Amino acid sequence: MNEEKNVGTKPLTRQEENWKLMTVLQIPWHHCERIEAEEDRCFLVEKANEVEGYLKQQQLAQQEMMDKQQQQQQQPPQSNIITPFQ
Repeated sequence: MNEEKNVGTKPLTRQEENWKLMTVLQIPWHHCERIEAEEDRCFLVEKANEVEGYLKQQQLAQQEMMDKQQQQQQQPPQSNIITPFQ
């Protein structure tokens, strides 16, 4: 494997690949260690990258929603009183 799509990043070590597979895809470490086929490791690391991207999108969307709610709470409520000056 040891290839990343991002230009300028150093390739992952086998240990880093195992860590990513374990933490993102929930594959036990001892199973990660048994994955010898380069094609299989590449596939799984790519899937882990996809999951990470999806999780980041979800976190951003959630943060944007929280920010919007905070902005709405900070705005003073509009008065329902009708005056001749409006």
